[in-house]
Amino acid sequence: MIKTSKWLAATLALCALSFGAHAQKPRIQWNNQYAFDEVATFAWQATDSSLQERNPFMHSLIKNTLEAELATSGLTQVDANPDVFVNYHASTSTDVQLRSDSYGYGFGAYGTGAWGYYGMGPVGPVSTTTRVVEIQRGTLVVDIWDAATKELIWRGEVSDTLPDNPQKAEKLVVRAIGKMADQGRKLWADEVKRRERAARDAS
Repeated sequence: MIKTSKWLAATLALCALSFGAHAQKPRIQWNNQYAFDEVATFAWQATDSSLQERNPFMHSLIKNTLEAELATSGLTQVDANPDVFVNYHASTSTDVQLRSDSYGYGFGAYGTGAWGYYGMGPVGPVSTTTRVVEIQRGTLVVDIWDAATKELIWRGEVSDTLPDNPQKAEKLVVRAIGKMADQGRKLWADEVKRRERAARDAS
């Protein structure tokens, strides 16, 4: 009986770890035709679905962590005339709806249209360039917009990231944003290699 109890406890713990790892897998959409290598500066763009007023601690944690990852990627924060704007959407208590430019495509496979994609989701073109996206409580969405064209060029999403318990929040948020940023950098590195191969093949 004791052995069975220990085995059951170990199995449940493993399942919990597996679920947490799966839930924090980033979903990334991005315009893989965009010249990300020319982006040098960013500025924050205010949004109604941030946590600045409702949860200042969480807002500061998300903002500071994102700024650190953007700096790691070589971007410098400026007060005016940035190359891109950055914002995030999140809720620790209710579901949130947000509207965004989808480039005429829904969530699709990697390379669909002008979009690259990493993750899982519904597939297929949509008839309008603006869509309403529902994000569940505890989900963090990060958007990057071209400052000149006002077009969405990158979106990262991680679920089960914003717990009600603030003691768990810091570790989950930092880990989730780190995974999101690492995957974004990997996708861009793979795209650069693809472009280099295409250039060699064409020469």
